[in-house]
Parts: sequence; structure tokens; C-alpha cells
Amino acid sequence: MASQMHHKLLIPLASNVHAQRALFALAQPLAYLGTAHARALSTTRCGLNEQHKPEVTQASTSGSSQQQQQQQYQQETASSSDQSQNLYNSFKAGYEHVKSKTAGVAGGGSGQEPVAKRLLQTLAKDLREVLLPAQDISSATRAYTGPVASTTYDGPTALVLARQQATGWQKTWDTVQEKLSGIPLVSKLLNLRVTDTAAYKKGQEIVEDIKDKYETSDHPVVHKVEDIKARMFTGSEASRAMREIRVRDPSFDMNRFVQSVKLDAPVVVRAFLKHDLEALSQHCGPELLERFTGIFKHFDEQGVFEDPSILFIGDVEIVEVRLMDDDPFIIAQFHCQQLKCTRDKFGNVIDGGANQIQRVYYFWGLQQERSPVVTAEGKVVAPRWVIKDMMWQSMLALV
Repeated sequence: MASQMHHKLLIPLASNVHAQRALFALAQPLAYLGTAHARALSTTRCGLNEQHKPEVTQASTSGSSQQQQQQQYQQETASSSDQSQNLYNSFKAGYEHVKSKTAGVAGGGSGQEPVAKRLLQTLAKDLREVLLPAQDISSATRAYTGPVASTTYDGPTALVLARQQATGWQKTWDTVQEKLSGIPLVSKLLNLRVTDTAAYKKGQEIVEDIKDKYETSDHPVVHKVEDIKARMFTGSEASRAMREIRVRDPSFDMNRFVQSVKLDAPVVVRAFLKHDLEALSQHCGPELLERFTGIFKHFDEQGVFEDPSILFIGDVEIVEVRLMDDDPFIIAQFHCQQLKCTRDKFGNVIDGGANQIQRVYYFWGLQQERSPVVTAEGKVVAPRWVIKDMMWQSMLALV
């Protein structure tokens, strides 16, 4: 799909000679980028292969050899990170060069310039996400346990009565009202309340009758009008939920939220398999913890436990965004490859096997808290997403 979109963008762009030259100029840094990236991967792979080759060492030098291998691994990791940064910087330089060439040239002012710009921005964004993955992704479900700012007010609380100065218009109106209040007819009109008249009461009765007939009508036109009105003025449930999410957290980004959930997935799943209620309490709501307590109690009474090994975590998918009790509620889905092995208190396998792999699908129901947390340093922590419900199903044996 992405290649088809880029192909459609390239057709009108390549119709101009200057644009063709610009694309050729962009191909040069991309070719260099691919060659350098392949060379970097090859170098890293060779280094890892050499690292894992068996070496004959003496017992007296085994400690120093392990320390040297660890230092070598750290140096290779830092070198790989520097190479990724350099690769992205080289592409960015080529991108800026081509961008300056295509500005005002592609399409000749016929509307093709935005197409070229979108193409270059898409390529830059894709490579930035591949070569420079975000490093500041934090947990979305873990509760903040550090020091928070004080919420108590210790300033003055005394009330002071202040006289409000009347404006010139208010003074004029008060003078006219005092003069007219002496006329009986005007005084009666000023004290007249429209809601107490017989005509107003009769009109209210007619309006109520029409409203009751409209609300209880089964005519298809009435239902159609209500549906149109609901879509125009209220929007869908997902849009209202997203609006509420933005109100509570203006910096919310769905892509970063998905990455945060994937970061929390192995932590929560492993704590669930280990029956670690203390770790789960940092991510889950009280209702879900109560369910877990009953499940773990049943396992403890039987004297069995599950293997907590997790081999793979799949991508997180958003199933639904909705409102629940006026709070935003997101249902997320992912799958894990884990060992299907249940043992008794003596370590004997009673279900599955030590080498039997299964795929387990997890569904999380995450509810956003109402207010953020302000730390003692003054940093605002976005409202966390509490795991209110969790389901696991469709266990498929892979081996």
C-alpha cells in the first residue's frame, strides 16, 4: 500500500525535468545510506560472531576475559548507536538539499509542489522512525510513586468587602428608573412578570404537548431527524471519547500510547504469571486486583504454578475507543508467545511441557484517570491509564 502511494506521488512529480533531477539527487544519499547501513550491520554481525567464538583461556584469567567481553559489547552498542545517528544525519542533509531544489520547481506552480514536499517528508519520517526509535517512551499504566507537590494552600484566607464603582451607564439608568417609578402605569409595567400571564402559561402547555408527541412518535422521519441531529451536534462515541482524552491530556498521541502499552505488556503479563499482586497493584485497578486475588488463591490451594517465561510480545492493536461512566476507555489487544507448562509444588509438570510454546491473546481495558500528577519538582505527569479489565483467550499451541 505504501509503495503504491509513493508510486502515485512520483508519477506527477517525475513529469518535470527539474523534478527528475531532484529525485536523482535524492537517490544518491539514499544509496549511500543503504550501503552504509548494510556495512554497519555486517560489521556488527561479524563482531558478534567473533564475540561468541570459543576461546581457550586459563582459569586464572577467566574474570578479566569476561570483563573485556562486556566492555567490548558496550563499545559495539555505542558504536551501533553512533552509526544510526550518522546515517540519519546523512539522509537529513540530502533531504534538505533536495528540498531546496524542488522548492518552486516541481509542478511549475500547478499544484505539484505540495506533492513533492509530502513525499520528502514521508521518506524522512519513515527513516527517522526506523533508524532513530523514540527513547523517551514511558509507562502508560504504572502509578507514580514519587514525591508530589503540596496541594494545601497556606496563604491568607481573610475576606475583604470591596465597593464596586458604578459605571456612567449604570448611573444614568438608575436615575431614569427613579424618575419613571413615580408614574403608576410605568411602575406596573416594570413590576410585571411575563411568566405569570395567562397567555404565557397557555403557550407553555401547547409547547409541552407538541414535545411529548414528537418524542413518542414512531414516524421514520422523526427518527431520521434525531439521527442527523445526534451526528451533527454530539458526534460518535469514539470522537467524544477522544475529545475528553484531549481535555485531560492535551499532549496525548495514539502512536506513543500504543508504544507505551507494548512497554507495559511484558511487565504486567509476567507479574500475572508469577502471581505477583504487589507488582500488579502498580498497573491495575482495585476491581481487577480482587479478581486476581481469587484466581491466585485457587492456584495456591492446588499447589500449582505456571511457567512465567515470555518468548515474544506482538504488536498492540486498538480495538475500541469509547466512554464508560464519562471516563475515556480504550480496549487494546496483543498476543504473547509463552511456555505452556504448569508444575506442582514438587516441580513436576502436570500440564503442557517444558518445551511447549503457546500463543495467548490478551485484551486490556484501560481507563484514563481524571487529573494529572504534579511532582515535587513541578513536572506534570499525564493522567495514567489504569487497567480496569483483562481477558486472555484463544490459546493456540505453536510447537
